[in-house]
Order: sequence, then structure tokens, then C-alpha cells
Amino acid sequence: MIIVARLNLTASFYGGPGYSLYHAMGSQSRVPLAPHFHDEYLICAQIRGDEKCHVAGKLYEFRAGDVALINPLQVHTGNTQGEDVEYISLYVDRQLVERMARDLGAPDSSPEFTVVKSASQEALIEEMRRLLELLQHSQRALLFPTAAAEEDAEIEIPVRHVATGREPSAPQSTVGSESSSAGIDGLAIESAVGRVVIHAFEEFSNLRTPMLRSTNRVPHRKIARALDYMRGLGPGVPADAVALDRLSEVAELSKYHFLRQFAQIVGMTPGAYLRTLRLCQAARMLRTTATPILDIALAVGFADHPSFSRAFARHMGLTPSEYRRLGPL
Repeated sequence: MIIVARLNLTASFYGGPGYSLYHAMGSQSRVPLAPHFHDEYLICAQIRGDEKCHVAGKLYEFRAGDVALINPLQVHTGNTQGEDVEYISLYVDRQLVERMARDLGAPDSSPEFTVVKSASQEALIEEMRRLLELLQHSQRALLFPTAAAEEDAEIEIPVRHVATGREPSAPQSTVGSESSSAGIDGLAIESAVGRVVIHAFEEFSNLRTPMLRSTNRVPHRKIARALDYMRGLGPGVPADAVALDRLSEVAELSKYHFLRQFAQIVGMTPGAYLRTLRLCQAARMLRTTATPILDIALAVGFADHPSFSRAFARHMGLTPSEYRRLGPL
């Protein structure tokens, strides 16, 4: 995500197997998010304040008690407003959702949300609050604005870092009270994540009824074909595979019409979409492999570590090394 922040907004990042959680709160804060997307499902609970965002070309307004539901790779914007804002965003990995669907015996192992906004979701929000409380008790948060060696105006994240929560326990050679407690915390967190995910997908997705239309459906057949092509490209593809000539050829449109239609329907230019895809690929590699950060940067098309770190920090709000500290997926 692209974040521009004031010092009076504080956000905490937590992570674990199959999820990341982002808790933001502040006074007199206004945080605009440019068009972006994630590789995960997003379940966002508006606790206080208002927010406006565009999803699939439609403007939605969220107030306290509302929940936003965004599918993977679904382009959206955001803009928090008001003198007192707070929200909890849970990013859920696709593989976790696929396992859940199989365990529930659902007819489709890759369900998608069929609504973007649902109002007055007190029960779901309470489950997300409980998950946040468990994480606050058991983990040390990565705080936003991010810690940095020196302020970087290009990243637009001011230097400030406050440690909260409990320090992570050192590995134990024998099972003692601390490791036992950590195990109990981990089980409670896993259960809490599961409750939120099952609740959201049972009520707001096509988990049980695959024929229901996903909000991520692209109405333009030729643009949809180009998107499928772009999403199928791995990191490190040759330049001609993502050249405008090639993309418009896949879509069977002239370059002019392809650019215009793509931006209008998707909400981003093809170049911005490809860059965001690469950053999503990098984020997954950071939490699923031990590959050095420089190697990841080069694999997804960046020339060096600094340019990759700046772009990644704009996208995620954390540097690559901090994001990796959220733990394996």
C-alpha cells in the first residue's frame, strides 16, 4: 500500500502463519491510499472515524461498525477522515483460505467475497478485537512509522519507533512454563484467526454457493484476458513479455484502446499494476523463503537493494527486513 502519514497516526503490524494484522489509530489523521492491491484477502473493521474508498470503480463510505471485504489482487483506494480514527485490517493468505474451504467441505476451494461493504457487524468486529488483544499480549509489534537509520523523504515515512507488547521469547531447549505459555498463546491466536476467517467467508463470500459473482470479476473480457496473462508471469520475465505491444496483443486491442480501457476498468495503469504485482511477489518471497533481500530485489526486476527497499516501504509501510520479521506464512 502507498502510505502518506502524519506523526499523530500510529499503526502496529503483527504477523503469523497465514496472516498479517495491521492496527491503525490516531487523532486528526488523514491517510490517503493511492490505487493499490494485495496478494491476500483483506477483512477490515472500521472501529472509529470514517473512510472512503473506491473498489471496482465504485465509491464506498465506511463508518464505525462497518466491515470492508477485499479479494486478492482487487484494486482499491482509501482515505481515512475525521478527528479520531481506528481500524483493524486482517490480511489472509490464500493458502489458509484454501485449507479452511477444504476442511469445511466447501464446493470451491478458492472462494471470493461477493460484497465489499457490510454495515453493523458488531459480532465480527468483536472477534477481530479479540484477535488483536491476543496479538498485543503475545507479540512485539512492528510499529509504524517505521524505524529507520535516517529519515528518507522519498519513502514519506517519518522516523519514529515505539516498542510495545512482549518481547519474543528465546528458543527453549526444554519445555518450561514460558514455552508452554507461548504454545497456549499460539493456539489461541490460531483459533481466533480461524473464527474471523470462517465468519467472514461464511457470510460474505461464495464459499457455499460458487455461482454467486465475486466482486473481483472483470466485466471486460479482453482486459480480463490481459490481467490473467500478467498475473501468470513469474518474476524475472524478459522485458518484451511485459511490453505494451505484447500486452495489447494479448488483449487484442490497439495500444491506445488497451491503455484507456485498462486504466478505466482496473483503476491503475498497466505499468503500475505490473510493479505492484512484483512487490506482491517479493512480499511472499520474504515470508516463505530465506532468500537474501538483494536476490529478491533482483529477481523481481529492481536494479539494487536501495531502490527495492524504497518501493517496498511505500507499498507495505515496512522495510523488507521488517516485513520479514512478521514471520513465515
